[in-house]
Amino acid sequence: MYQKIFGFKGTQTASSLMIVLIASSLLSGILIANITLPANEYSAIPAAQKISVALLEKIGSGAEQVNVIIETFDKNYEPVKLLIQSLGGAVSFEYKYVNGLAAQLPADKILELAKNQNIKKVYLDEMRYPLTYTQKPLVDGYINLLFFGDRNKLDERPIFNRIGFGKGGVPQIDYAFPMEEATVVTLSPDQIKTLAELIEPNTYWNPVAMGAVPIWSLDDLGQGSLVVVIDTGIYEQHPMLDGSVIGGVDLSPDVGTDYEGWNRTDNHWHGTHVAGIIAGHAAILVHSSDPLYQAIARYAAPPPEASSIGFPGYHVIPLFGMAPLAQLYAIKVFPHTGEGVSESIIIAAIEYAISLKLEQGYDVDVISMSLGGPTLFDGRDLEDQTVDYASSVGITVVAAAGNEGPASMTVGSPGSAESAITVAAAAHPVNTRVYWDIYYGRPGIGWQLFVSDTPQIYAFSSRGPTSDGRDKPDIAATGIFVLSAYIEPGLPDGLAFASGTSMATPAVSGAVALLNTYAEVYIPDASPLDYKQAIKNGAVWLPGYDKYDQGAGYLNAYNSLVALFNDPSIGDEYPPLPTDYELADISNIPIVEAGTYEGSITNLKPGLSYEFIFKVTEATNSIKLKITNVDLRVRNPFRINSFEIYIQSAKRTMYAYWVETANVWGDAEFVITDYGTIWSGWVTGVYYDPSTLETAIEPGYVKIVIENDWTSSGPISCDFKIEVTAEPTEPDEVYSDTIDVNEWDIFSIAPPAGTEKVTLELWWENDWSKYPTSDLDLYVQWFNGTDWVMEPLDEGATLNSPERVVIEAPTIEEIYIYIYGYAIWTGQPENWTLKVYYG
Repeated sequence: MYQKIFGFKGTQTASSLMIVLIASSLLSGILIANITLPANEYSAIPAAQKISVALLEKIGSGAEQVNVIIETFDKNYEPVKLLIQSLGGAVSFEYKYVNGLAAQLPADKILELAKNQNIKKVYLDEMRYPLTYTQKPLVDGYINLLFFGDRNKLDERPIFNRIGFGKGGVPQIDYAFPMEEATVVTLSPDQIKTLAELIEPNTYWNPVAMGAVPIWSLDDLGQGSLVVVIDTGIYEQHPMLDGSVIGGVDLSPDVGTDYEGWNRTDNHWHGTHVAGIIAGHAAILVHSSDPLYQAIARYAAPPPEASSIGFPGYHVIPLFGMAPLAQLYAIKVFPHTGEGVSESIIIAAIEYAISLKLEQGYDVDVISMSLGGPTLFDGRDLEDQTVDYASSVGITVVAAAGNEGPASMTVGSPGSAESAITVAAAAHPVNTRVYWDIYYGRPGIGWQLFVSDTPQIYAFSSRGPTSDGRDKPDIAATGIFVLSAYIEPGLPDGLAFASGTSMATPAVSGAVALLNTYAEVYIPDASPLDYKQAIKNGAVWLPGYDKYDQGAGYLNAYNSLVALFNDPSIGDEYPPLPTDYELADISNIPIVEAGTYEGSITNLKPGLSYEFIFKVTEATNSIKLKITNVDLRVRNPFRINSFEIYIQSAKRTMYAYWVETANVWGDAEFVITDYGTIWSGWVTGVYYDPSTLETAIEPGYVKIVIENDWTSSGPISCDFKIEVTAEPTEPDEVYSDTIDVNEWDIFSIAPPAGTEKVTLELWWENDWSKYPTSDLDLYVQWFNGTDWVMEPLDEGATLNSPERVVIEAPTIEEIYIYIYGYAIWTGQPENWTLKVYYG
């Protein structure tokens, strides 16, 4: 029934179909049956098999230049490089520790490139993004919201910007500190040590909250440790970083443009901000009348007087990183705009850091990566393998968990690498209250908007476990409202508050630098796994959260040093990555496919949540959440107590919410159906992922999170009911077969006469309910009575399961189906089913 194309096994008919698939949007109107392939071009068929579906759109649309990753069978790169150059392309990276390279070349030359016998596969370079979120105002002014109509003003507050970075988002700061109110000075090592002795145990700043200052008293401020920061570059002349940066390289898309360079004020601020959290060594000089001084004094020990460090008449607010004397090396991977880049660049950057240590004479100790993206094969994809290789040669890799929480199984790559120290984001009481006071200019509002006296894991922080059930994240650190270095054109010495797992990650990187400084003197054989286990053993457990929220707990660097001192070989028995794996069963309520579950939430504290996880199948057709009997117990004057609702699809390692950050004030209802989501009742401020709303209910584990908003003034309660229904669909036709990786199944169907709408759904066995998850893609070409067309082109080439294509036209005659095995990790052919609905 089906034509299969792979290797040299394709028939002449199948060859014709393949050429049409690749060229159809360029050669519209060509009838498939009339295409023939000259004998001397038969070798193009195996070449076509090497090209990922994601590239077909680029080829078909006539894109001038395409960025690709070329996987090779070995490291004999010269013939491939010469071929790329002869085709008008350029090699971007040659990988040293994995077999492959990255390149840019004209789209119409990709087929010719793929003919090379040393090439295993050519695929589109996917994207990675900095992991920062932007806090926007909670209320429009200071309105006493006395009745529900006014609560709709909260719709004007985007909270944390949840426009996924996969859609081209650029990191934004929470708030730029007004520099006309600040005098920032760089501190010498002696001034740092003097000031460290004056810092009160409960004052404001990361090194205090996360236990770095007691290590400083041991004359360990990170000196001799080198941290490589893979980010947007670092501006080395910033007052917080003067003397810290020993070098850098630009691997970003800016290379060859006017923006090339890792050390520029017009680079995006993200990397410089991150660097300040690691190794900042400056201070703000203020008078006691300054709002920042007063805010700190209101919630913690007041900033000390500055005469002891040479500035009489001032008070001093430290701008210290966790390891103020650590050295930094900048690898710029993101362009000056802060936009995302391809995974190939991140892999190249990790390899560059490895080469610094192994080949270029730099004693690299830590790689810090405040970045990430989705993966179908947590811990085992090429990016994660490169992280593990770095760990094996003595480099500790610290990576962000991601900002896709609060649903489980949302940790992305490279944080999903087994050896990485993966970091969650926490809100610290002092940082948070100080920020609210400064942002709103209203003394004391911080008490009202953050009532907890212990750190909280913030909602956006990605949660574990990994798809195969490994514990992630590993540790939590302050990642909300962190004040650090900021740059923009014309402002080389700015300061800004920013939030995200991006801000939590460098705090842990700095803590590892402190451990390394100690170990290089006293425990020279200490390994990255020793540091990782010490970091975890020293953590402080946060009540109300589990290990998939916070890892081992909240970072305490001094406790970690004690753990390392007490057991220098603490990481020797670290378990290897399991060789057998499957999707972990994370369900916690008894619903499978369909069912009902109800209960009560009583006295839930601000910032805490309950998550309800259940399994849906191909037959599941609706998910309903009802919230009733809401008791908000409003105690602050802003009347903003509310529940926050999150409903995440079965997708993992990525942002895929049907409902996200919906504030519920009373009785409310949310209904999820295939290709549709609605809500009603006392609901405001609803956010969602538009692409998720356009998909079917995918098989796997659905996650519903009910949280007491972190700005609520006290415990709140409600009743809830989850109803899941199933109604198997009855398609008009069903086709099924198996397919292997890089293989095509191609066949035709004939709709009944007069058909004006055809819906095609491609389902397969290893969908989001399995690990690893396969990725099959669906393309169609159909005859409209006059021409052969291939529209919609990319509807069926996504990460959705099922893939779905809808054809609507006055005339729909013969349809050719193209099913491609894009990513199949099991080593076995994938079972697929195509459901066809007419009308």
